[in-house]
Amino acid sequence: MDKSRAEFLSANSFLNAYLREMNDWEVRETPQAWRANGFTQQAIVVPLGHEEIWVGLAFWSQCGRHRFTMPAFAVRAQSNEPQALDFLALATQLVENASAKNGGSGDARDCFLERITESHQNIQWSVALREGTLGRLFHDILRFQESEQGLITGHSVHPAPKVRQPMTQPEAQLYGPDGGNSFPLIWLAVPKARIHYQSADNLSLNDRIQQLVTADANWQSNQCGLNADLAESHQLLPAHPWQLERLKAHPQLQQAFATKQIVVLGENGSTWYATSSMRSLYAEALPYMLKFSMSVRLTNSVRHLQPAEAERGCLISHVLATEAGREYANRFEQFTIMEEPAYTCLLSEEGEPILESMMVFRENPIQAQADQDYELLATLCQDHPDSQIEPTLAHSRVANLIKQRAQVQQVSEQQASLDWFDGYLHSVLKPLILAQADYGVLFGAHQQNIVLKLKDGIPVHCYFRDCQGTGFSEVGANLFRLDQEQLGQNAENQLNDDMANKLFAYYLIINSTFSLVSTLGADGVIEETLLLARLQQFLKQLLSGERKDTRFLEYVLFSEKLWQKGNFVCSLADLNENTLADPLSIYVPIENPLYGLTQPNTLEKRS
Repeated sequence: MDKSRAEFLSANSFLNAYLREMNDWEVRETPQAWRANGFTQQAIVVPLGHEEIWVGLAFWSQCGRHRFTMPAFAVRAQSNEPQALDFLALATQLVENASAKNGGSGDARDCFLERITESHQNIQWSVALREGTLGRLFHDILRFQESEQGLITGHSVHPAPKVRQPMTQPEAQLYGPDGGNSFPLIWLAVPKARIHYQSADNLSLNDRIQQLVTADANWQSNQCGLNADLAESHQLLPAHPWQLERLKAHPQLQQAFATKQIVVLGENGSTWYATSSMRSLYAEALPYMLKFSMSVRLTNSVRHLQPAEAERGCLISHVLATEAGREYANRFEQFTIMEEPAYTCLLSEEGEPILESMMVFRENPIQAQADQDYELLATLCQDHPDSQIEPTLAHSRVANLIKQRAQVQQVSEQQASLDWFDGYLHSVLKPLILAQADYGVLFGAHQQNIVLKLKDGIPVHCYFRDCQGTGFSEVGANLFRLDQEQLGQNAENQLNDDMANKLFAYYLIINSTFSLVSTLGADGVIEETLLLARLQQFLKQLLSGERKDTRFLEYVLFSEKLWQKGNFVCSLADLNENTLADPLSIYVPIENPLYGLTQPNTLEKRS
C-alpha cells in the first residue's frame, strides 16, 4: 500500500487548518544545500524551542489553502542536519505544542491525536481502494453517485477529516462512500403512537412512504408488508442498517424491540448508496434521498440530527411555497434547492423524540442521468493524491476539466478558467448571495452542499442541499411573515447581522469559493489574482443593484478580516460542534484576500 499519497493528503488538510488558527509559524527560504536534495525553495517553519519543524511549501495561496510537501523535517538547535518526520510524527509534535500553549487538557489532546491517527489510516485505506480508478476519478465524466463517492480525503482544511468513530473499517467500507458499495434498508413496523412526523405539506407519513415503495421496482410486497393485524396500529418505516443496531440497544427503545412492539421486518427494495456525507443515502430512481441520524463522529460532530435542524427543512419548504418564494425560484432557474419537506423520528414511552432515530426526507431531483454531468464541488476541488509526485501532471478534477475545455475550444487555459469561474459565479454565487440580500435567507453553502450540473465542462446549474443549515435575517423574517415560534422555539435560525455575515461568508466564500480559487491557482491553470479580481468585480456589481440588505456584500468586499470556523481549535478542545450554544465561539479571523485588492490592468474578456 502506497503511504506517500496518504502522507501528502493528510498533511495538507492538517497543516492548512493549523496555519489558519495558530500564529507560531513563519515562511522562510530554505538553505541552498537542501534544495539540491529536492526540497522546496520556501518552507513553513514552526519553532519548538529545542528544535524547529520545517515543512516544504509547494504553493502559497492568497486564499489560505496552501499546498505542502512531505516528509517534514525536524532541525535541532546548533545543527543544520534535518531529520525526516512522517505525518503522524509531525502532527504529534504540533498538537502537543498547540495544547501546551493553549492550556488544553491531556485527555483532550490524546483524544485529538487518536482521531488524527484514525483519519490518516482511513485516508490511506481510501486511496488504496481507488488505486485502479484514479484516472477515471480525475479525468472522466462522472455520474452524481460517482462524484459523491469520489471524495477521498473529505474536508480539505481539517486536522482529522476522515475520522469515523466508532465505525470499524469493514463497516465504513460497507456503509461509507469510499468503497462504492450499496446496501438495502431494513424496514420496521413501528406503533403509530411511537412516531413523531412533521411535514411542510399535507402529505401523510404513510403516503410519503408509499411514494418510495411505489417507485421502487425492486420492492417485494409479499416480503416486507404489514399484515392486517399490524396495518391498523403500525407504520412502515425504513432504517439505516448500521444505525438500527444502535437503536436496538438504546435505553428508551430496547424493550420495544425485545418485546416486538417494534417489529423488524427485514431488508427490502433497492439498494442505496452513501453520499459524501455518509448519513445521506441516494437511490437513483427514487423520489427522495434519505438522511439519517448516525451515532458516528464525522469531523467536528456526532451526527445526530437535532429537532431544530429538521424543522428548518420544513420551514424552507413553507417559505418556497409563498409568493416571494416562488418569485425567487422563477428568478433563478439555474438554481435548485433540494427541499427537505418532512422528517420523522421515534418517541420514547414518555413521548420525547429520540435524536438517534431521526430521518429526513430530501427531494431527489437527480434521477435521469443520461448526460452524466452532476458533480460535487468538493470532489471537483480535491487535491490529486499524486500532486506531490507529479506536480505538472496530477491535477484536480476541476483543473483537468478546464484543460480539456481549453483544448476543445482552442483557447488558453486562463480563458477556459475564466469561463468556468463565470459559470460558477452565475449558477452558484448569484442565486445564493441574492437569496440573502433580497430575501433574507442564508444557506450553509459549503463545498459538500453544492452539486453542479456541467455542460461542455462548465457549470450551468447548481443544486443546493442540506436545509438544516439555513438561517433568516430580519429581512427574511419580515418578508415571509415568520413568527417567533417558527424562528425561535422550533427552528432556532434567526441570525443577528454579525453572526449571519460570519457564518454565511465562511461557508459560501471561504469554504467554497476561495477553495476553488486556491485549487486552480495551485494547479497552475490561472493566477489567483485574476480570479479574485473577477470575484470582486462580480460582488461589486451585485452591490450596485437595488438590494434590500447590503451588509453581507459590504462585509465580504470591505472587511480586512473574515471569520472562519476553527476546526483545529474545535478538535483540540474535543468539542461537539453540533451542540455548541454559540457557533461563533470556535471561529477565528483570517486575512481577506479581497480587501485592498488591486484589479489587474488586463483581464481576458469572455469570447
